[in-house]
Amino acid sequence: MALSAAADTLMPAAARRIASPIRGLALGAGEGAGMALARSPYWPLNVQPWYTVNLSLDVPVVSFFGLGFSLGFRGTGDSDPATGVLYRGHHGLETGAYLYGRGRLARAGDRLDLLGGIIAGSSANFEVYSLTELLFFYPSLLVEPYLELHFPRLGAHTFSLSLPARLDFRRDLELSASVGLGLRWRWYPKHNKEQP
Repeated sequence: MALSAAADTLMPAAARRIASPIRGLALGAGEGAGMALARSPYWPLNVQPWYTVNLSLDVPVVSFFGLGFSLGFRGTGDSDPATGVLYRGHHGLETGAYLYGRGRLARAGDRLDLLGGIIAGSSANFEVYSLTELLFFYPSLLVEPYLELHFPRLGAHTFSLSLPARLDFRRDLELSASVGLGLRWRWYPKHNKEQP
């Protein structure tokens, strides 16, 4: 926190104008869903639905940049057998670490702050194939731009909409990638309201 305070003191006035009005340590809960692409060396490309629920911890380094950690559950459904190729679904635990950056995009008086940000990180995934006990592991890379809404009347709470894009590194597939939509609630327990 001392580093964050020192950086904010040295920050130019222009940078302070776009700095987030809500800051500090953040606890979050989120969910997401979308479509995944899978292609094996032996079968053509196919689509699978996916969903995730997770908890997160954001630790600021400076007011516009920080480090985060996540823990969640991810499930991927079977591909449509009508296509002639069935990729089996799988589900399990995912743990992640990421860097994030964000700043204020717009302000509507005392009613609303619109923040924009991006997350870039990686995750370790421990999953089993559906209807089996076959456990497998794979790492992933994630990029997730997001818009975050802060309503000052709600105090230390924000809500965000994101576009997560993920690339999985699986030994059994030539390609495993996914895109989707995400929703997240964050709580900043030590939030100090910015003075206009």
